[in-house]
Amino acid sequence: MSESVEHNFIVGIFGENLEHNKLIGQALGALGTTSDIQFYNRLDAELNQIFCALTPLEYPDKIKPFLQTLVLTNIHVLVIDLNIGLNSIIGEIIVGMDLFHRLFETKSLVIISGINSNNEWKLSDFKIKIKNILDTTSLKDTEIFDLRLKEDYINLKKKIIEIGLAHQELNIEINGITKILIDHSFPVKGIGTVILGIIKEGRVNTGQMLELTGYNGPSKKVIIRSIQKHDRDFKTAIKGDRVGLALKGNISADEISRDNILINQGLYRPENQIKAKVSINQFYKPKKNAIKPGNGIQYNALADLKITPFKIIAGDEILPGSDGIVSMKFDKPLYHNGSGLKGIITDLSRFDNKLRIIGYFDQVLD
Repeated sequence: MSESVEHNFIVGIFGENLEHNKLIGQALGALGTTSDIQFYNRLDAELNQIFCALTPLEYPDKIKPFLQTLVLTNIHVLVIDLNIGLNSIIGEIIVGMDLFHRLFETKSLVIISGINSNNEWKLSDFKIKIKNILDTTSLKDTEIFDLRLKEDYINLKKKIIEIGLAHQELNIEINGITKILIDHSFPVKGIGTVILGIIKEGRVNTGQMLELTGYNGPSKKVIIRSIQKHDRDFKTAIKGDRVGLALKGNISADEISRDNILINQGLYRPENQIKAKVSINQFYKPKKNAIKPGNGIQYNALADLKITPFKIIAGDEILPGSDGIVSMKFDKPLYHNGSGLKGIITDLSRFDNKLRIIGYFDQVLD
């Protein structure tokens, strides 16, 4: 089969009404891998485009799959059920989408679902409320899309294509760096260990030797035995593709998790302690009014898909809505390619109508 390049649209679907999220996912793709994150995948023959949609199944109870879905995707869709309206769950999703848009230039769309003859009278005022909220964030230019009828799902796919084509990542620059974020791994009889993931940088080729990093110990070398995209075999995959990779090497599926990154050999290095600029979200309420070094409080850092507890051991006292320079000490090492770590600071506690996204950090390199 010829390896023609279709555009890939990696879409995160977020909202309180999980059934509405699933309906949108099913419009974009066939049911795929299911865990704490549900995947939907399709090569759309009519539109000649590839969709990969993700929705976190355990959110809002658990924030980890929500944050990891934000990381894996570059188009973020907020689904607001008109029957439920605005609440603290929607607020937390907006904070997450806003943060990723500012840090990683992701694209966004707001969908209003659950519209019917009994509630459409309040739709106009509801849109004004949403727009007023978005205007206080970096998402102020986000379009609001009404989802009412069956044909609206077709128009939604076209809207996602329009948004995605405007995304700078689709001007694919293939460099010498290979970076694959892994979302699942499993054994396949007669093949061996297979990982599923999204190529965030560069390209991957069959026969290429890469390394799995992210362990507390040494990285592990593997060879790409084969590549699949949407049940088709390929010799090469590029940035933006979701792939299934069969690995050759002394590695089993249970040794691989979302902590791992598949990268070029010798490219990434671990960090156990860094100096970083930390910015605290204005809506976050610290236990002791401010983020203070040496207070013994444990926070959690997310870089790529890996989450580790950490403590602030020195530096500035930081109030909500401001930033400062601190020293962060991680329980487990986080990895970067020499350009420094950048990630999210979060509280992993169960949802209790309080914002759990604390802020973000950006390593200061000497």
